Amino acid sequence: MISERVRHAREFCNLTQTALAELAGVAQSKISDIEGSRQPASPEDVTRIARATGFPVAFFQAGPLPDMPDGNFRRLKRGKVRVTRQVRAQARQIVELVQRAESVVQMPPVRLSPVRTAVDADDIEAVAAEFRDVAGVGQRDPIPNLTRGVERAGVVVAGLPNEIPDHYGFSAWPDFGLDGRPIIVFARDVPGDRQRWTIAHELGHLLLHSPLRDDEMTHETAEKEASRFAGALLLPREIAVEAMRPPLTLTTLAHVKATFGASIGTCAYRARDLDLITEQRFVSLRKQMTSRGWHRQEPVEVPHEQPLLIRKVLDLVGQGDSVSSRADSVRLPAFAYRALVAAN
Repeated sequence: MISERVRHAREFCNLTQTALAELAGVAQSKISDIEGSRQPASPEDVTRIARATGFPVAFFQAGPLPDMPDGNFRRLKRGKVRVTRQVRAQARQIVELVQRAESVVQMPPVRLSPVRTAVDADDIEAVAAEFRDVAGVGQRDPIPNLTRGVERAGVVVAGLPNEIPDHYGFSAWPDFGLDGRPIIVFARDVPGDRQRWTIAHELGHLLLHSPLRDDEMTHETAEKEASRFAGALLLPREIAVEAMRPPLTLTTLAHVKATFGASIGTCAYRARDLDLITEQRFVSLRKQMTSRGWHRQEPVEVPHEQPLLIRKVLDLVGQGDSVSSRADSVRLPAFAYRALVAAN
């Protein structure tokens, strides 16, 4: 439906109805009516909106968008709702691109086994260990490239094409139970250790909080469970106990970070979760990190990981010799196509 796609394009570009109306030269009331299916969009309206958003006209004529669940967001409390909608719209656009590509690109089968019942800490540790087996990583080994491991399990991982203030990632499982393919997107303007944490955290949501789950939980509980999973995935219990023996110092945590690609902050939380340190010691470590400015920028660089699956999709589905023609062929604005390629 054109109405749905007009709203989608506007949210993708982080525009208000008023801003889109001004850029397109269409009355704001008409934009509202088009999005609300109260008034059809004329061919001229579509051309104007396409020019304002950068989307090709063919995008608005392509029929219904893929169904998209609300999903899970990793963001700061101050994150703006408009940016949240932009993240979801950009993820949805990647889903549409991947779904179009399924017939021409050989994609790995989805190999996730979501839990069906409530979980405790030991259950979460076991789910993380099971995924390590799926990813082909030993239970005592660092995960050399988490992104590739998640992609091999059939999950689409992609860096977002725009900066997203106060948002770190998003995950969803479109068409769950109907051969749908899950997706994780992440902010590309963060250090490598935060990127790995975000991907692990969102993978936790996919495995722990699918529609199969038969109990209700608060958002806070879901976030704690996903964080526990991320820590267990990056730093399994057995090796964590060996690597973070007391007395635990920031120097020790920096060595663990260098080995396992988990941030110093993550390692401190992991030590507390496993009762390797007291709450008092955990608070002390966090204060030391803050005093050194490590809560903003930690030492020990962890390399960024580049997704391969979405780049393969872009390379095989995009057609044409120029950026604009390839962007049109995948129904993306040229600026978004360039950024998506650069981010992945």
